[in-house]
Amino acid sequence: MPMIVLRIPDGSALVRIEKADPQLYFKIYELLSYRRDFGKWDKPESLYDPYEKTFPVGLVPRVKKFLNSKGYRVRVKDERRVRGVKLNSTWNEAYSLRKYQERAVRKALKEKMGVLALPVGSGKTVVGLRIIHEIDLSALIVVHTKELLYQWADKVREVLGIEPGIVGDNRWEEGAVTVAMIQTLLSRGADKLQNEYAVLMFDECHRTSAAEKFYQLGLSLPQVYRFGLSATPWRRVRGEEIKIEAVVGPTIFEVRAEDLIKEKFLAKPRFEVITYESSMPSFSERYKELYEDLVMNNDERNLAVVEKAIELAKKGHRVLIDVKRIEHGKILKKMLEERGIKAEFLSSKSQNRWEILEAFKNGEIPVLISTLLKEGVDIPEISAIILAGGGKSDIMTIQTIGRALRPKKGMKAVIVDVQDDDPLLFTHFIERQKALKQYYGKYYDREMESKLDEGISKKRRPRKRP
Repeated sequence: MPMIVLRIPDGSALVRIEKADPQLYFKIYELLSYRRDFGKWDKPESLYDPYEKTFPVGLVPRVKKFLNSKGYRVRVKDERRVRGVKLNSTWNEAYSLRKYQERAVRKALKEKMGVLALPVGSGKTVVGLRIIHEIDLSALIVVHTKELLYQWADKVREVLGIEPGIVGDNRWEEGAVTVAMIQTLLSRGADKLQNEYAVLMFDECHRTSAAEKFYQLGLSLPQVYRFGLSATPWRRVRGEEIKIEAVVGPTIFEVRAEDLIKEKFLAKPRFEVITYESSMPSFSERYKELYEDLVMNNDERNLAVVEKAIELAKKGHRVLIDVKRIEHGKILKKMLEERGIKAEFLSSKSQNRWEILEAFKNGEIPVLISTLLKEGVDIPEISAIILAGGGKSDIMTIQTIGRALRPKKGMKAVIVDVQDDDPLLFTHFIERQKALKQYYGKYYDREMESKLDEGISKKRRPRKRP
């Protein structure tokens, strides 16, 4: 049986293939090729460099499995040295790990690389910090929003007893554990980092829209320990998603939302759908104008959303209305206030965002409308979510509704979607519901499931727009 050597040089995030015949190089080129999501006529690109005979370190498991299937023995010659400084962190015993969290940590320490898929509300931040604590060496945590930047910094301080470094939001202050925004590292250059870090950790690594940024940064950093944390791992290889795997490796641990609901770590969801009669047909062929006509400025639709929010608030729920556009949020806020319901709108441009969040957490504001709370922002007080913004992104849908799935005494988590009649928007509704069905398994409502099946049949016979 022929032997193939995969050599990882010290200080590199690339793997070099040695002692292989030319035909095999071509097969690996094909294995690591992908097609962008722009269309089937796009020319495929490959993450294998045929001139240097190299590929990214995260793809070692994929390449090794492929070579084994072809009858080759594979030797991985890892020449990298683990660099970094000792942490001597002190674990806050208030954060005792659940059994699935312990399994996730053990798997990460064994593999040294990979994605840990943990649902929203399952404590993936604590898992990430426990991995760092167990390795007990300096770490760089990469995030993509200011909210996550400060949320992680607070947790590092609280859980590990270490003053965190912060890179981002016009700051560059490194520490033994540094939380950094990916945008800052790319714009100023990761080579400007002064400290040596043993661990590289990407939060919310499922963001395929940012795959190129992850790839660019990940290949410029040589850490042996490299992990991705995700609440919604990708379920199919599609376009540039392979670039995320290239940086942190494949999914090595996954726990399902339905398992955590069964064990009462997450709240049991109740699914509802808002329907309405619209008197506003749109003749626009462009999605932007169609969305403005039939979602953002649709009086009947907005009224239905507002009435549902009022109904939930009167039952004692803290309600999040998720929207896509700032203008839409302002419209809904005005409508709620006209009906005597205190509401606030929160976006990335809100100057007083922390005050608003605090008031919502304290119950001073029963309804929060936001474009912001899809990823990472931790508000366990939310018990009901209305998906008023539409859209078809399965990842964004799961991220958003996960904000409500924290256990509440005597209260189910209410997830409300809006069913639109327009053929395109109706298709988006079906896609969102399919994502919910896949993610929540047996906890997806059976009545909703029959409606979904009915809707899929309807989707196959689309109506013509008037």
